[in-house]
Amino acid sequence: MIRAYYDLAKPRMVYGNLLVAAAGFAYASQAIDWVLLLWTLAGLGCVIASACVFNNYFDRGIDAKMERTKHRALASGKIPNRNALLLGAVLLALGIKLLLLFTNLLTFEVALAGFLVYVLVYTPLKPCSPYALFVGAVAGATPPVVGYVAVTNTIDTTAWLFFLFLFVWQLPHFLAIAVYRHDEYAAAKVPLFMRGPYTPKQKKLARIIFYLSLVVLLGWCVALMVHK
Repeated sequence: MIRAYYDLAKPRMVYGNLLVAAAGFAYASQAIDWVLLLWTLAGLGCVIASACVFNNYFDRGIDAKMERTKHRALASGKIPNRNALLLGAVLLALGIKLLLLFTNLLTFEVALAGFLVYVLVYTPLKPCSPYALFVGAVAGATPPVVGYVAVTNTIDTTAWLFFLFLFVWQLPHFLAIAVYRHDEYAAAKVPLFMRGPYTPKQKKLARIIFYLSLVVLLGWCVALMVHK
């Protein structure tokens, strides 16, 4: 049961976002303040985990119709809905408190903006419009900015460039997912730009693009961390 609650927070998504936040933090630092980095990642991690829990709650109907997600805790009924909402609220409150106490106000504001866009705009838009992709990319582009402003306490040209890079990076990444997972999204009636149907060869190519995008992101993070 503990694993079900852990998975509810989409840990792989959380860790991936914390990696790019750490890269932004490292780039902004002359010398790494490890204590500040720890509190920044802890607070941001809780906020992102909360957003994922709320997203799982609102997507539970869609998840139940997709082969890949039908066994998720809320879609399958393993976890009561009220418990998920409580977990999301506790994680959000903890994340907010950590960011306010141990970082700076701007770091908190950027993290909260990403949360609000993801939960209040992207999540309800996803079943209605393919343009949710762009809204989700806005939320997904905030973590490196959070890491950067935790050090600099300012949103400057570099912060915007970080945001722009990750925003653009997400588009082919998620379009590739929409191709090789097309049949599942179609079954759940999620509107997509990628119409399909697609051949096995096209789906294989999309998977290759997906994994290449991960390599690009990892290379970008490494480059930021070792730039000095």
